[in-house]
Amino acid sequence: MSATAYVVDALHDPLLAAAYVLYVVALTRSSNRPLSSRRLIGLAGAVGFVVLLLAMVAGAPAGQARPALVLTGIAALYGAWVLGQVVRDRRAAAARAAQVLAEQAVAAERLRIARELHDIVAHSMGLIAVKAGVANHVLRVRPEEVSDALSVIESTSRDALVELRHMLGLLRTSDEPVDLAPPAGLAALPDLVSRVESTGVQVELQVDVPEPLPEAVGLTVHRIVQECLTNVTKHARAARCRIAITGAANAVQLEVSDDGAGGAVVEGHGLIGIRERVSVYGGSYRAGPRAGGGFEVVVRLPYE
Repeated sequence: MSATAYVVDALHDPLLAAAYVLYVVALTRSSNRPLSSRRLIGLAGAVGFVVLLLAMVAGAPAGQARPALVLTGIAALYGAWVLGQVVRDRRAAAARAAQVLAEQAVAAERLRIARELHDIVAHSMGLIAVKAGVANHVLRVRPEEVSDALSVIESTSRDALVELRHMLGLLRTSDEPVDLAPPAGLAALPDLVSRVESTGVQVELQVDVPEPLPEAVGLTVHRIVQECLTNVTKHARAARCRIAITGAANAVQLEVSDDGAGGAVVEGHGLIGIRERVSVYGGSYRAGPRAGGGFEVVVRLPYE
């Protein structure tokens, strides 16, 4: 018997019909409703119970124990109400838990982005300090002006580097070792592709970027490609994947597509991370199933 047929059949029994109505009311009612409204609903329900029970008692057979019938009716109606509340509370708790997980994923991704920005700026500032120090020692033209200016650049950059490491280093909440290598960028993509191809997925990589990307943008592109390939190998069950990176005036576009299962977009930690990275640059982001099958991620990152 279908659920609809069961409900229709139950409506012929006054007790079952009332229990079903109470279940639906308890399931859908808002816990934020003012107290006066809740009292009004309770009063209306109590009157309805009394009328229903009187009708049941009046129509009961002479040999049937009417007090037992009344108690049974009260228990059934109360149970329906409690069941509706329990189901509603569990649904609300599940929704809150999902929201908390999503917020934690966003916070974790922002923390990782902050760490990477720290590494990028620290690397660049270190280079500035070294170059300024060298220039200060070798440059001898108009030493009164140039040498003094380079000395200020050197000291300022070193002080800023120390302060930056001190402040942003607070974002590191674990004892992870510090990676002193330059941040990954477009040059590291072939190695990333090779690791993915070792799992059995055929990857086509096309890069058409005429000018070198800023270090932070290159790192962002690398991380997005890395996350997309992780999704391809873990979730898509794809045999082939295509990565196309094209550069234009002050912007880079990234397209990652596969021939996997496709399906609806489920925004887990990976897609949340991509969205957060794109939002840092005020770019655009689209992810979803392709018309011909598979899944596609399209990202555009503007930069100065």
